[in-house]
This record gives sequence, structure tokens and C-alpha cells, in this order.
Amino acid sequence: MDTSNSDDQVDVAASTPASRTGAQLHRAELVYRCNQGKPVRKNILRTTTLIGSHDSCNLQLKASNIEPSHCVLTLDGRGFRIWDLRSRIGTVVNGLKVKSARLKDGDEIRIGSFVFTLETTLVDETRQGFFIDEYRVLGILGTGGMGWLYVVEDGRTQSRHALKVLTRRTATARVEQDELRTRFLFEGKAGNRLRNPHIVEVLDYQHRPDVEYLLMELFESINLQELVHRDGPLDPGLVCYIGFQAALALDHIHQNQLIHRDVKPANILVAADGHTKICDFGLVFVGDDPDELSLAAQMGNDCLGTADYISPEQSYDSYKIDHRADLYSLGCSLFFALTGDLPFAGASTREKINAHRSLPCRSITKLNPDVPEAVATIVERCMAKSPEDRFASGRELADALRPLASGEMHVEFDFEHLIKKRTNHASFRLADPKKKHYLQRIPANVASSLQAISSNDRMGDDHTVLEPPQASGVPTGIPGDTSAARDLH
Repeated sequence: MDTSNSDDQVDVAASTPASRTGAQLHRAELVYRCNQGKPVRKNILRTTTLIGSHDSCNLQLKASNIEPSHCVLTLDGRGFRIWDLRSRIGTVVNGLKVKSARLKDGDEIRIGSFVFTLETTLVDETRQGFFIDEYRVLGILGTGGMGWLYVVEDGRTQSRHALKVLTRRTATARVEQDELRTRFLFEGKAGNRLRNPHIVEVLDYQHRPDVEYLLMELFESINLQELVHRDGPLDPGLVCYIGFQAALALDHIHQNQLIHRDVKPANILVAADGHTKICDFGLVFVGDDPDELSLAAQMGNDCLGTADYISPEQSYDSYKIDHRADLYSLGCSLFFALTGDLPFAGASTREKINAHRSLPCRSITKLNPDVPEAVATIVERCMAKSPEDRFASGRELADALRPLASGEMHVEFDFEHLIKKRTNHASFRLADPKKKHYLQRIPANVASSLQAISSNDRMGDDHTVLEPPQASGVPTGIPGDTSAARDLH
């Protein structure tokens, strides 16, 4: 962010020559029409324009109710955005007080008694398709009952991330929208507590009436379910390497007094070098959090989890479990990776759950004779019916798997192809009008784009000073301001 000042400083700026990019003429100004005299034009064709009452601001507004640093205009590849810097009286765009807003030509900006109009010729021809805040959607990483996971590009930095958007309607009448929203909040809280090389990192959480999303690192990987569906049973050394890392991730989760509650192959991500991370905390259990306790009282002993991988005790009561429930689910996931088959088959969810509760685990070595007995023993211990018979912690399980893990592994996949495949798969779901996802209900907010401005262009009117409109004794209701300008708030 460029906050440096030019050597040229004037009290009131006249219009300056517009900037050129190639043969195209560009202009961007804040126009202030005071009570007397010609309009004052402030050139804002720069990366940042700081506005406030301090004399270090690019645009200095000399009024007692203006904060020293009141708001800032930023310019990126999509155009201008204004950010209020937690001012007392706020920043108003087109009659609405905003924390942050994208600006376009003709917008009115009110800061105390100062009223400006944005005049700009900048157009952003790259802003096509769907945007969520600053993030342009490039493809779909996954879908689920809670929301959609997208690959997005940050228009400011061109870096790519994963962005999980909460669906605006529940997938089933049995689940209330408020429950989804609460669980999404838990996922954001969990992300703030977890920092581990084997857990997908949560970078930001936005909880607003118009949209709720989690911004996460984009971990270029294939999930374990996709890998097994493509290749069949995996090499036991690779499975132990994946399991070793997943166990370390679970140990970190449990050390932070959290329980994942949905460990399964689709939530275990494997990079090309075998590096593994756990993702998706949509069902995370946050223990004695008041919201969790309230939700538990509301839902009773609801069965949360995925039927193919759920532990017996979690299937009875998803709120009265400990960390060993996750170790059971990881064991089921490793069983699937070693055999290419589910631990317990069943035509219905109820049949699968009953099998987890009462049926013995099938022999891994009979299903796949290439699996060493030592590996099978570890996985089958994870899947013991009683938590007391399992490993005591993720660290203990990791220590057991480490000697059996392959040191150097390479997993073949084309990540860009995977994104296209997932996007195409999601399109089939969208064919049903009842399953239109949230993004399709957002208008494609097409705005226009800045062509690169030459670094040789000078912004000569870097510092501009404005006095408030001439007072007439008519109060506006704004503390410290007695001008006659109409007060919108």
C-alpha cells in the first residue's frame, strides 16, 4: 500500500492532467462543490488516498468532527473502494453509512459536512462472472449440506484461495437455518484456534446478513476418497504416511479442546509430495462453549457425522464423546484406503450405524493380502468398539504409524483438471432448480477495470486542504459541526 507523499503540496488542487496508459485517457477525481467559487477537484489516481483532519493526509478536511485518519480510498485492479477507519460519525456513500464500499463513477461520498462526487473514466473489463467481496470465483472445490467450497482469486493480489460460502437454505427440512449458521460460526472459531502444518488454515471469517464465508488457504491436493476411487487400494506405506500426518493433525485439534466429528476420506487432503492435511470443521465440537451447549439442548442426542465412518458412541450421542471418536473415524478412513472398500456395507444409514455398533471389523489382510499384519493391527485397534481399547491419543497413533510410513511418496494428479471435474459434477446438481446454490442468486456485479497506470505518472496534487462549508448557524446534528449541510444520519 502506497502512502508516500509527493514533494508537490498545495492547499487547494485544481484539475490535473489525466494519466495515460497507451492511447487511452484515464481520469479519477473527487469533486467538492463548496458554497462559493469553482468546484475543487482532487486527483485520486493513486494506490491510496488517505482522508482525515491530520496534515499528513492526502486529503485534509479541517473540521473538528473529522478523525485524524477518517477513511481511505484504495485503487486496485477492479477500481476504487472506500474504507471507513472506525470513525465516530462514519462515512456515507449514496446516503448509506458504510464500513467499506466499492465505488463507481457518479457516487456521492459524504464525510461530515463535506460532500464529494466521484468522477472517473476507469473501466474494469476483467470483472466478469461471480464475485464475493474481492474474490472472483474460478471453480468449485466441493459441495455439501452446509455450503459450497470455491477456488477464488483475490482481485487485489491475484493470489488464489479456497472460499466456503454458507448456503442460504438448508438441504433438508430436518435442519434449521439457524443451526447451520451456528455450526458455521463454530467452524470459524475453530479455524482461529488451529495452526498446524497438517490442518488447512482459515484466513478470514465473514459473518454478514448478505453473505457468510470462510476464506482458507488453497491446498493443491486430491482428497483420499478421490484417490482411492481412481486407483483402488493404495500402497500401505503411503497409507501409513497419510495416516501418520492425519494423526498429528488430530492430536493438535484435541490439544485445543476440539473434536472434529467428521473425519473421513473426503476430508483428508493429499498433495503431490504426499503432504497431508485435514479440512472441513463443519461438525466440530467445541465442548463447553455456551452456543454449543445451547445447540445440544435444542438438538438432544442428535446423531452427527458420516454413517460410513462414525464411531459407535458418536452414533448414540454426538455431544457425549471424547477425542477417541475421531481416532475411530480415522481408522475407518485408513481401512478404506488399504482395501478400497467401506468398513461396513449397508443399504441404509441405519444399517451402517448398527454395524458400527455391533458387528466386528472385517479382516484387512483378507481383503488385501498385500497389507502387512502390523499395519492391519494398528488400523483395527483404531476401530475398536470401546474407546478404551483404541489408541489413547493422536500422538500415540502417529508414533505407531511412523515406522511403517514410506519416506518419499509421489501422488499423481492434475489439480486444475480436478477443479474442472468437480465444477462439472456440481453443474448436474444445479440442474434441479430447488438446489440452486447461493452464488447463482448474487447478481454478477459487473464493474470495470483499471488498465495499469504507468509508474512514471506523477500525482502532483498529493496533499489537499479543505475548509468546511461556511456556517449558517443551522445545526446538523453532527457533534462539532454547525454547518447548514443536510445531515443524512
